[in-house]
Amino acid sequence: MKKFTSRLVTICLRVGIIFAVGIALIFSSELELSGNKMQAIATSLTPEAKSYEVARPAQQPTSDTEKDATGVLDNIREKLNLDQPIAPSTKKFIESVKDNVGEAVTPGQEAVEKAAERGRSDRAN
Repeated sequence: MKKFTSRLVTICLRVGIIFAVGIALIFSSELELSGNKMQAIATSLTPEAKSYEVARPAQQPTSDTEKDATGVLDNIREKLNLDQPIAPSTKKFIESVKDNVGEAVTPGQEAVEKAAERGRSDRAN
């Protein structure tokens, strides 16, 4: 009987918590605390503020934008030394990595194959 009552109490607590969370979600979506409804709305106090307009810059022609982009790209190319040839030591390093990739990958592949074999043998039992 004690087990029954303890389980009944835990079930009631769970249902109560779920109900409370549901109510909280409903009210939070209604109030939209993170939305635009709760923003302050103010009117200007002086006549000067009502007639004040912000000057918006005109859009630049496409040719100016292209010139700016090429300038930026040239700057990046210069900073990263992309026009210079690759150093011989770097070429040696790249070649050694290419040659030794098989040695690094093989143990990983063997481990995966062993794990797959163990999984098959565990399922068979």
